[in-house]
Amino acid sequence: MATDKLFLEYSAYFPNALAKFVHAEADDYEAKSLTFKEIEKRADIFLIGRSGRHVVLVETQGYDDAELYYSMVKKIMLFCTQNKYWGSMEATAIFLDESHYRAAGLFERQFGQSSLLRFTPKVLVFSRIKVEELSQLNDIHLMPLYPLCDISPQEIEQQAPNWAAQIKRAPDLTEDERKNLLSFLGGAISHRIKTTSEEVINKLFGGFVMEDTPVVQQIVQRVEKRGIEKGIEKGIPLGIQQILLEQMAARFGVVPEEIRQKIQTINDTDNLKRIATLLLTIQSVDELKDLVN
Repeated sequence: MATDKLFLEYSAYFPNALAKFVHAEADDYEAKSLTFKEIEKRADIFLIGRSGRHVVLVETQGYDDAELYYSMVKKIMLFCTQNKYWGSMEATAIFLDESHYRAAGLFERQFGQSSLLRFTPKVLVFSRIKVEELSQLNDIHLMPLYPLCDISPQEIEQQAPNWAAQIKRAPDLTEDERKNLLSFLGGAISHRIKTTSEEVINKLFGGFVMEDTPVVQQIVQRVEKRGIEKGIEKGIPLGIQQILLEQMAARFGVVPEEIRQKIQTINDTDNLKRIATLLLTIQSVDELKDLVN
C-alpha cells in the first residue's frame, strides 16, 4: 500500500491474513497504526492479538533505509510506553523486491551488532516469494499480495482474471470484503505494472469497477473532505490539488517543482481522483512522475 499505505489499509481490513503472511503466532488480531505525536508520523502496522499475548510490528519497505533497525526499535519502545505493554513482541520487515535487499541485509547486520534492544526480526522479500507459497496458506484474503511476489508482469496479466474469479466465487465473504479484496488486488497490480489503468484492471476483473469499492471511495472521500474543510467552497479541483501535494510531500519530502506544476494544471476532478487512488501504489519520485504525466 504507496505500498506502505496499501499495506496499512489492507491490514485494517484483513489483519489476520497479514499475520498469517508474516507467520505470527495464532490469534485474532486487530491492526493499529502508532502515532509519533511530536511529528504526527505513523509507524506502518502493529498487529495486536485480542488475547493480549501477541503483538507484531510489520514494517513495509519499498526503498533502502539505513536506519530501519533503529527506527523499529524506537517504534517498539514507543508502543510499549504508550500502551503500557511489557509482553513479548515480534517484528517483521517486508521488502518489496530484490533491489531493496541490500537494506534487508543491512537490517540483519544491525540486529546482530546492536545491544540496544534484543528482538528477533523476520525479513521477508516479496521478489523471493513464489505465488505457490502464498497459495499453500489457503487464505483467500492473501490473494491481493500475489502480484507482489516472484511473478512476471505478463504472468500477472494472465492470472488476474483467474484471481478475480476465485475472489468472486469464494464462500463466506461479505460483499464488501469481496469488493475490497478485488480493490487491493487491483492496487497491487497497478504497483507492478505501472502502465495499467483502472479501466484495464476493471476489464481483467470481468467488469468490476474499482472506484465503486468502499476502499477507493474512502480514499477519494478523504481527499475531498479535507479540501472542503480548508474552506474551498468553489473549485473543488483546487482543493484536491492542494491535498494531493500535501500527501506527496508527506510521502517523499519536497515535491519536485515539475510535479507540483503538473498537479496544479490538472483541473479534471476525475483525473485528480484517479491520481489520489493510485498514489497508494507508488514507491518513488520517479513513479510519482509517471503517475502525473
